[in-house]
Amino acid sequence: MTRVRSALLRAGMLGASLAFAQAAPAAGEIALAHVAPLSGPVTREASEYNAGIRLALKAANAAVGIHGKQLVLRNLDDEYKADTALARFREAAASDALAALMTVGSPAMTRLLAEQFPETQKFPVIGVIPGAAPLRTPVNPYVYHVRAGDLEQYRKLAEHATTTGQQRVAVVYANIPFGIAGLNTLESLFRGKSQQIVARVALPMGGKADLPGAVKTLTAAKPDIVYMVIPAQLAGEFLKAYRNGSGGLPAQLATVSYGNAETLCQVAGEEAARGVVIAQVMPNLGNSAIPVVRRFHEDMTKFGEPGTRPSIFHLEAYVTTRVVLEAIRRAGPAPTRPKLVQALDGLESYDVGGYTVDFSPPPGTRDRALWGGGAG
Repeated sequence: MTRVRSALLRAGMLGASLAFAQAAPAAGEIALAHVAPLSGPVTREASEYNAGIRLALKAANAAVGIHGKQLVLRNLDDEYKADTALARFREAAASDALAALMTVGSPAMTRLLAEQFPETQKFPVIGVIPGAAPLRTPVNPYVYHVRAGDLEQYRKLAEHATTTGQQRVAVVYANIPFGIAGLNTLESLFRGKSQQIVARVALPMGGKADLPGAVKTLTAAKPDIVYMVIPAQLAGEFLKAYRNGSGGLPAQLATVSYGNAETLCQVAGEEAARGVVIAQVMPNLGNSAIPVVRRFHEDMTKFGEPGTRPSIFHLEAYVTTRVVLEAIRRAGPAPTRPKLVQALDGLESYDVGGYTVDFSPPPGTRDRALWGGGAG
């Protein structure tokens, strides 16, 4: 976990092209797809993930690509709507794209899994956001997670409450699968412990949340700690309302990694964000002693769009894309989706410069556990 610092970098928003080419791959090109809400309530996350993917591809292309082929990205906006996401993924699967990277949103991924889309289309999906347990179990042979699961984050956050003696717990959660799963996980982690959940506050996605009402509910409950299980933009808006409207309520605030520090500082202000506890699943963005972080900053300097300042979302997408590029390299000079899946399954304890990925299934299984070791 890391605490928000007042001197955090401002998150940069790189523009994302929404054009999607349905044409066959050009000679000497390898295509990937990014199906994500490039418009809608989580545009900030999706756009920064898109920028991180493009950064890694630009750096790879500058180094003559993979097997001499240039990498291109097909961008499809699912508008944060599950039906639209399914339609966009069908477009991607019908295209030249080898795989989809960094899908964003539990409603979209829940729908894809319910429709058994990845396995029926044999279309790899790599780097799923969020890492909620219902999106990870049972294991899907075509879905690859490149971040530690939410369960590990909640365990760390629950341990923090236990070790610091915080007894009265409140949970503010997005009323979507990701948020509901987070609430359920926290309830299970505190069951039988001395902590008591004294307030559960659901916030809608895609509509206007009653933030003053949420703060009023929390003030009445008098929690010692408030867990925010909500995406970054909404977390920042809630944090701002909480600081302004709680009348000095002394409760500690904590969030899973989706409420990233850069966005909290931008939306709520650095002073309001001071002291918020955040679970961290990627290497520390400010620690250039970690090889992948150092390379990320070097590539951002060389290939990033002018005026962009690095964010943890950029870094996560960059790391994920680096993993995919290694799998494409191992798939050989004429990569196909089956060859890519085989190469991904062969990534055993692959070190992306201080962040270790293991997709290799244990004997007799197709389980692809990932340990985000070395992260921060």
